[in-house]
Amino acid sequence: MRASLRVGMLALAFALATAVFGWWAVPLLGAVWGGVAASTSRPAVAAGTAAGLGWILLLALTALQGPVWVLAQKAGGVLALPGWLFAVLTVGFAAALAGSAAAAVSGARRARKLLS
Repeated sequence: MRASLRVGMLALAFALATAVFGWWAVPLLGAVWGGVAASTSRPAVAAGTAAGLGWILLLALTALQGPVWVLAQKAGGVLALPGWLFAVLTVGFAAALAGSAAAAVSGARRARKLLS
């Protein structure tokens, strides 16, 4: 239960950071999480999951304000992708950014502990 609450709070942080600072806040927050939670189990998985959930929340809130599906279909069409796949890749982008940043920092911290 604690892990799911932690991921939920982290998802809100990813959504808020993205809304305020833009997409580049995702790897920064993921790196911070990787440093803070290096001693926990799978910090990269938690960061990636939370970032994906945060972006799903942002897409859902944006859908309440305008035609997100139309935009997804048009943007997907530019890349010769169906709209649903473009939306999935958008969420996957956030998850990959956050997860890889958390993994890099967490791994560096663990390696540093082993070497010292």
